[in-house]
Amino acid sequence: MKHDELDRVVNALRPATVDELADAAYERRPDAALVRARAGTSAPSPRPARTPWPALALGATAGVVAAAVLVAGSLSGGHGGRRNGPSGTSGARTFLLASAETAARQPATHGTCWYSRTRMWQDLVPFKLGPGVPTPKVERRRTFQARTASSTEDWRCTLPGGTGMRFRTHLPLDVRVTFPTKKDEAAWKAAGSPPLDVNGGTTATKPHTVTYDKGSHLVNPEIGSHEIEWRTVPKLPATKSGLEAYLRRLWQQDRKGGAHGYTAPADFGQYVFVSAWDLFMAPTTPGTRAALYRILADSSSVHLTGRIRDREGRSGVGITAQGTDVRLVVDPATGRLLDYEQLPDLARGAAGEYLAFERQGWVDRIGTVPSS
Repeated sequence: MKHDELDRVVNALRPATVDELADAAYERRPDAALVRARAGTSAPSPRPARTPWPALALGATAGVVAAAVLVAGSLSGGHGGRRNGPSGTSGARTFLLASAETAARQPATHGTCWYSRTRMWQDLVPFKLGPGVPTPKVERRRTFQARTASSTEDWRCTLPGGTGMRFRTHLPLDVRVTFPTKKDEAAWKAAGSPPLDVNGGTTATKPHTVTYDKGSHLVNPEIGSHEIEWRTVPKLPATKSGLEAYLRRLWQQDRKGGAHGYTAPADFGQYVFVSAWDLFMAPTTPGTRAALYRILADSSSVHLTGRIRDREGRSGVGITAQGTDVRLVVDPATGRLLDYEQLPDLARGAAGEYLAFERQGWVDRIGTVPSS
């Protein structure tokens, strides 16, 4: 992003108190210098492998969806960002503090069921053998490139009296396939036009609904190796100091070694950032979301990548953190998370994830959709 363009975005959002908040944030944090010193010096520790929860919910009842190798397209404005200036940490701090004030002004709502509609893209590439890449079955050795997209609807509900939980997933919806070139499409047809992977099955899978009530761990948000019980999400601390103390306890536990062999990175800001999307998309209160933005604003490893459009064409500001392959796309007008993107590591055969958050909100029963 050009510096003057981002300046205009940030200045348009900046409440009168943002500059004071930015200075005060660092004065309140006696360990800010330590966080800054750690940024860029510690080797990143991957978060425990996890499929985004729209697919996880289905996986418990309908089997594991076949893995696909995904690649990222070019990131507008660059993925790495700048360490200083409008596109660096100072711009990120100002933007995140403004987003915190926007989030805090949102009305607090509640209901019986939390509804979410997401859209996932998968970029399927030709198979290429390399170090750390397992050799797939013959039918999985693609000779063409394609992109698939599908949507998922989810309802997460508390049963009357708080006696349990019930969840419903409806997918895959609105399935689309595109090819970058006519040559790729011809190669797909020459291979017999095989079904291609989408979230919840393949392009040949008909939309279906799964309802289950075996426990909420399948959809609980995660911080590092810790699950946050779904029913406790609205009760998370609604102040920066309270939420930061809570997250630091989890971080310190994960620094000593968490579940599944996970060890948290030395940078607390990086630790929070890679899990932030889970909390932003769960039914947290406006206070909790604002507190999360303020914690990220204090991290010297978090920076902006520029003004971009997600795969649905929506305009937002990209945010990433040093040592991670995660990018969040935030709507500057509402402070709402539009997109979660995790870039692939093709050298070790790791898949990427592209999730657009289309609609969310409380409803009174399964099957209904919030008005906005």
